Amino acid sequence: MKDTEEVELKNVDLFAEYLEFQMLPSIVQAAAQAVLPGIGKAEWTSTKFSLDINFPGKIETIEFIRSNGKKAVIGGEVVPPFYNFLGLDKRNPHPPLVTYDVFDMGSEMMLPKPIKEEYKDVLANPPQWAKFAVDKFGAECITFHSLGIDPGTLNWPVSKSKKLFEDILQAVDVPVIIGCSGNKEKDVEMFKELAAVSESEVLMLSAADKATWEEVIPLAVKYGHNCLLWTSLDLNNQIKMNKDALELGLPRNRIVMDPTCATLGYGMEYSFSIYQRMRVAGLLGETDLAYPISGGTTNAWGAREAWMSEKQAPEWGPRDYRGPIWEIINALSLSLVGLDLAMMFHPIAAKHVKEITKQFFAEIPKHLEDKGYYDWVSARIKR
Repeated sequence: MKDTEEVELKNVDLFAEYLEFQMLPSIVQAAAQAVLPGIGKAEWTSTKFSLDINFPGKIETIEFIRSNGKKAVIGGEVVPPFYNFLGLDKRNPHPPLVTYDVFDMGSEMMLPKPIKEEYKDVLANPPQWAKFAVDKFGAECITFHSLGIDPGTLNWPVSKSKKLFEDILQAVDVPVIIGCSGNKEKDVEMFKELAAVSESEVLMLSAADKATWEEVIPLAVKYGHNCLLWTSLDLNNQIKMNKDALELGLPRNRIVMDPTCATLGYGMEYSFSIYQRMRVAGLLGETDLAYPISGGTTNAWGAREAWMSEKQAPEWGPRDYRGPIWEIINALSLSLVGLDLAMMFHPIAAKHVKEITKQFFAEIPKHLEDKGYYDWVSARIKR
């Protein structure tokens, strides 16, 4: 069709996976004259692309501070995630923070094999597990989950969680988030003890939910900690809990939201939509949603595609690759729409999320190919 100046198709069916038409300048000119007679010779005029971005809101800045002065910071956004275009006068101050999960009953849990292989020597010792994550994998923050106190698991006394927590604070110098078991009575008792012994720190109680917020939030207020407010994929409930926290005396710079991180393949699209609506609303000036957002991206390991062995599903490929990739995609998907704090499990997944978001966060260079921006696509997962 190179030498054809006129093309007319009648009663033609085209079947193709991909179809591309390239219109020669002479055909474009002929078409333009047919629509607008007398238009004359077509000319291309160069123009400069510019962005007119106006986000009047600002996300609160939240700090996690150890008594030794070491800290981690999230929030403070003034534009959507990774809006780092050249020449843009607004930029976000902090990339997403990755925190490494540590469980009190790791040796008693039914963990996916790839996780066990990474932490096999420290699963029975949470303080050593936390130190291992910091020393070997460069963890900037730890989340200590007290699951063993739940009557439905091991029904440990809260005093055991307190001892493990104190030992973790001695073992690492990075901030530690205080996780819970999901049992209302034991969690409130646990938060009372652990919040009190860490009063000299600014950590975070994770989490206050619809069953515990009236008791947990005042503890965060009393001992000067941040508080994670957890809701179940409901924007209105999140707004209400944020307002309730303020009424109970929790400062704005102590609130972190968690609207629930669903798993890739099992509801991720719902989380993605909620995270996006929250972040955009906050940036547009909705102060009730202008807070950093956390996500338990460890939930990715709940998907059978992440943990099922090759023997059960050989067509899915090696589990050692599949599981971390599942967690990486969970975290990266939500980071694109406002995730500030990613609670992660597999160290390789955490490493790649930190590296990728660091690249995304950097100012976009004029020549992407010279900066290796997409090297991570072909990067192999190495132990």
